[in-house]
Amino acid sequence: NMIVKQKKMDKRINYKINIETIFASASSLGLSAIKTVRISGYETKKIYKLLTKKSLPTPRSCVLTNLYDLKNSSIIDKVVVAWFPAPRSYSGENMLEINIHGGSAVLEHLIENLLLIKNVREAEPGEFTKRAFENNKIDFLEAEAVIDLINAETKSQKTLAIQQMNGKLSKIFDKWNNQLTKSLAHYEGQIDFEEEEVPGNVSKKVIKEVIDLSKEINDFLSDKRRGEIIRNGLELVIIGKPNVGKSSLINQIVKKDVAIVSNIAGTTRDIIEKKINISNIPIIISDTAGLKVKPRNIIEKKSIKKSENKIKKSDLKLLVLDLKKKVDDKILDLICEKTLIILNKADIVKKKEILSKINYLRGKKLKNIYVISARTGNGINSLLNKIEKYVKNKYKDVFLGEPVLTRVRHRTALKKCLSNLKKIDNNKNPELNAEDLRLALNSLGMITGKYDIEKMLDIVFKDFCIGK
Repeated sequence: NMIVKQKKMDKRINYKINIETIFASASSLGLSAIKTVRISGYETKKIYKLLTKKSLPTPRSCVLTNLYDLKNSSIIDKVVVAWFPAPRSYSGENMLEINIHGGSAVLEHLIENLLLIKNVREAEPGEFTKRAFENNKIDFLEAEAVIDLINAETKSQKTLAIQQMNGKLSKIFDKWNNQLTKSLAHYEGQIDFEEEEVPGNVSKKVIKEVIDLSKEINDFLSDKRRGEIIRNGLELVIIGKPNVGKSSLINQIVKKDVAIVSNIAGTTRDIIEKKINISNIPIIISDTAGLKVKPRNIIEKKSIKKSENKIKKSDLKLLVLDLKKKVDDKILDLICEKTLIILNKADIVKKKEILSKINYLRGKKLKNIYVISARTGNGINSLLNKIEKYVKNKYKDVFLGEPVLTRVRHRTALKKCLSNLKKIDNNKNPELNAEDLRLALNSLGMITGKYDIEKMLDIVFKDFCIGK
C-alpha cells in the first residue's frame, strides 16, 4: 500500500510541477505556407474551446475550423487542428497542434490570444521534449536523438538519430540495467535475509553474470568511436611545414576560399575548419599552422601547439610535402597508419623529380603517396576517392545499422560502469560487491536517466519468496 500511495503522490507532484501550459511555433521563422503551433499542458482543453467556440474534436484526427479573437471574436485564421489527449501525446500531456497560415501577422495574432489565458506561456527551448522525458515517454538517449535528427546533415547522421530515437540504443542499456538490477537484488537478498531463505550459490552465479556482462560492455566500447564520428564528423587534419600548399589544398577540396592563400610563410595562424560530406559521413577538414622547428615568436609557438593538439586528436592526416624542396625526415615522424602523404606542386616540377621523391619515400617503407597540384586541382579527385575509400572501409559497420554510442557522455558513463564491475570478485565481502554493483547501476542510469529501486525490490520478493 505504501508503494502505491507513493506512486500516486509522485504523480500529483509531477502534475503541480507542470501546472503551466506551454506553446511554441514548431516551424522555422520567416515566410512559409503553413506553420505548426504546439500547445501542451493542463489548459489545452480550455484553449481549444475558447479559440474555436466548439467542443473537443475526435482525438488524433484533423479538424478544419476557425480560430476567433478572445476580445472581439474576429477571425484569427482558418486552421487545421489535431487534438492529442494525455497520455497518448508527444509530451505525455494534453496537446494541441494547430496548423496556421505561415505569415508572421497570423502567428503574432494567435500568440497574443494565447498569452491572455491564465497559466499559459511560451515554451523554453527543448521544453516539449523535457516534458516527454519527465512523463516517461522517452529516456535521455531518445531525447538526445531528437536534437540529433533536427541537426542531421547527412543520411548516416539521420539514420543514426532515428535508430536512437526509436529506442534501439535504449534497449541495449535497458537489458544491461535489468541484468545488473537482478544481480544486485540477489546480493541484497543474501545480505539482508537469513541463509536458509536464499539459495547458497547466489554469489557465484552473480560473479559469472558480471563477468559475462563486463565482456559484452567492453566489446560495445571497442567501436572506434563510430557513432560519435557520424554525429560530430570525422576529423581530417592537413599538416606540413609552412608554405607547402596546405591552404590551397583545402580550398581545392571544398571548392571555396576558406583559408588565406599567400606566398608569405606561416599565414595560417589559427586552425581553420570546413565541413564536407563524403560517403554520408561529415568530415571536418582542419587547415593547421605550418609546423616549424624554431617558432619566431610566442604567437607562432601557440599556433604550432594548437596544431599539434589537433593532429593528436585527428582521425585522418594529410601530410603535405613540397616537391620542390628536400624532404625533412623529422616531419616524416608524424606519419602513422592514419596518414596519407601528399606531394604538392606537381605543376612546376619535372616527372623525373617526382619519381625520385616517390622512390625516396618508398625506400623508407612509406605507402599511401599521392601527387597533386593544389594550384591547378590536378590529382584532387584521386585523393578524394582515396579518402572516401578509407572512410567506407574504416566505418563500414556504421552502414550495417548496428546501434552505437553517439556522445562522449555515454562512453564516459559506460567506462565508469565497467570499471565498477571489474572490482567485483568472489574473495570480497558481499556488501562491498553489492556496493560496486550499485555504483555500476548508477552509471548506467546516468545514460538513460533511469534507476529503478522498486524493480529491484520486486525481484527480491519474486525470486526469494521472502515473507511467504
